[in-house]
Amino acid sequence: MTSNHSKPDSTAPDSTPPDSTAPQFPSIRTWISRFLGGAMLGALVLLIPMTYGTLTDIHLAQGVGAGLLIGLFGLLSAVWGETFIDNIMRLLSNTGL
Repeated sequence: MTSNHSKPDSTAPDSTPPDSTAPQFPSIRTWISRFLGGAMLGALVLLIPMTYGTLTDIHLAQGVGAGLLIGLFGLLSAVWGETFIDNIMRLLSNTGL
């Protein structure tokens, strides 16, 4: 006597396990913390030459440029994470300041 029950098809889309090789994206919290860390690093890089002058010498264009540089540091560190921050820190340590 044959059974009417058939084995489930292992190639069916519902029965496939999730792909473990799919890229894992960091959470929003990780992106935000990376961005803030990079922005702080960008501010530090800007403060180094500013210690040799006075804060009253800053004009609007320089302020906008500084803001863009800080934002760029934040964006690059959010995207590349520790790789970007490690490279900037190594560059700063090689300056001898």
